[in-house]
Amino acid sequence: MARSSGAAAFLILYTLCLRAQTPAREVVIRTHVYTPPSTTLRAESDLVESGLTVRDSRGRTVAGLHASDFEVLDNGVPQQITAFSELRPNGQPGAPAILPASGKPSETVPPSNVPAAEPKFVAFFFDDFHMGNGEMLFVKRAAQAFIAKGLKPADKMSIVTTSGQGDLDFTNDAGLFAERLSHLAPHNRYVVPSYCGVSPIDSYIFLHNLDGQIVDEAIGAAVNCAGCSNQDTPASCRAKAYGVAQQAASSAWEQLQAQSHDTLAALGFAAKRLSEVNGTRILVLTSSGFLLRPGAPPELASFIDGAVRRNIVVHAIGAQGLEARMTGPKDSLRRSLFLMPLENIANGTGGHYFRDNNDIAGDMELAANPEVTYMLAFKPGSPDGKFHTLKIRFKTKRGDSLEFRPGYFSRADESEKALTARAPLDDAVFSKQTLHDVPATVTLADAQPKDGDKEGMIPVSIRITFDVNGLQFATAKGRHMQQLVFLMTLLDANGGFVTGKESIMDLALTDEKLASLKKDGLKTVATLNAPAGIYQVRTIVREGMKGGLTASTSAVELRGK
Repeated sequence: MARSSGAAAFLILYTLCLRAQTPAREVVIRTHVYTPPSTTLRAESDLVESGLTVRDSRGRTVAGLHASDFEVLDNGVPQQITAFSELRPNGQPGAPAILPASGKPSETVPPSNVPAAEPKFVAFFFDDFHMGNGEMLFVKRAAQAFIAKGLKPADKMSIVTTSGQGDLDFTNDAGLFAERLSHLAPHNRYVVPSYCGVSPIDSYIFLHNLDGQIVDEAIGAAVNCAGCSNQDTPASCRAKAYGVAQQAASSAWEQLQAQSHDTLAALGFAAKRLSEVNGTRILVLTSSGFLLRPGAPPELASFIDGAVRRNIVVHAIGAQGLEARMTGPKDSLRRSLFLMPLENIANGTGGHYFRDNNDIAGDMELAANPEVTYMLAFKPGSPDGKFHTLKIRFKTKRGDSLEFRPGYFSRADESEKALTARAPLDDAVFSKQTLHDVPATVTLADAQPKDGDKEGMIPVSIRITFDVNGLQFATAKGRHMQQLVFLMTLLDANGGFVTGKESIMDLALTDEKLASLKKDGLKTVATLNAPAGIYQVRTIVREGMKGGLTASTSAVELRGK
């Protein structure tokens, strides 16, 4: 989503001026890995495309559907589907669907512009805080059976756990993945129980009075700890016992909540790591369930919102498999409370919730490698730079479920000049324009491999030099304020993204430092690594006063030994 460069420049300098209110270092640099926004769902100036998966009651994908089976709503407003395709795992479309027009001969909806098959990144998340020994063994065997089927060369898998024990970054080495799986184990942090009230599992139910029988049982268990005397009436003794039970339930609930928050935090880490890769992003959450407040607790809503904004689909798998059905109302309530977060996460991110199934290996296959998906497109209204909710539903009642991205960002309606001379960094990466708004020069040089670099990767050094005399500065508390953003990327011979880094340099210069930099220049350097080959080095620089951009492209050949 493009944003007003003037507003962005104002916010940058306002933040810098706030920092200048206290003594600050003159130059602060922050660097992180850069990946362009995912193209899984994108809003063009004249087109919105959305992926769509249809599953039956067993989680299997459904083929053979047509544009006429669906309707699309953008912020609640019906949209006409202008393109529709059925996709297979190799990214090739099936036959175009037919959209009948009332009273007219059937017309063909053209296939959507199917993007080139992207590499797939699947993060397998194992909630080892909430799985017992039997469930963990069950899940590990399923994952090993799944991985034994082999991976496509372009696909990579990772392991993330709640505890952080046994994590594995993205790899297509099935042997390494299986070996790391073998070492996973539960890391339950047991809640300290109380003999004077409710069980830990029932703490939330008691505190919110969701089941009268559980409340009565908790009060009865707390009577012996309430210190009742012969002078107490039954009512006053019950009141004392209720207070004891409430204190015990509050302590247990706080412990359970802390574990659940740790699970969400680890899930957030997995989602952030996924956002750093370029391709189809899938997060497979395997858990026995965890306890959060019903409804939309802010910590859960925050995770779902972050996943949606990062174009990450989360599929949830119940680690307990096919359980014996619990019959009592208390058991049903407990089950629904623990499993509710899994269902909310899957539904909120456009994923599927696999449950009550002993074929967890099959569930993992269905989640990571759907046999059939669809791509549809529609022409949106006027661009507004805002987040739009997206709804896709069947025109007629069906038992199948739909998975799709729940929203997209509309491009801001800006002039052509704003999109070129002051375009956001993401837009400038794939542009072939050379811009000169910022007084900076770029040179390339060979670099030496560092310890820890992957074998077969060759470094290239990108050096940027600024003529500080050509930069404008804001002043605050005797400091000269400016922010410079550097975006350095490698593109392949076809212009496809390979790797990149982004650095943000905050300047809060004294008079002496500014004079020195005006004389000697301001320099920075970054190193990117890639296999041997011919690449384009695309370098973007933005300054914070006016949002001006400098952009250049250089060819480079990386040669192995």
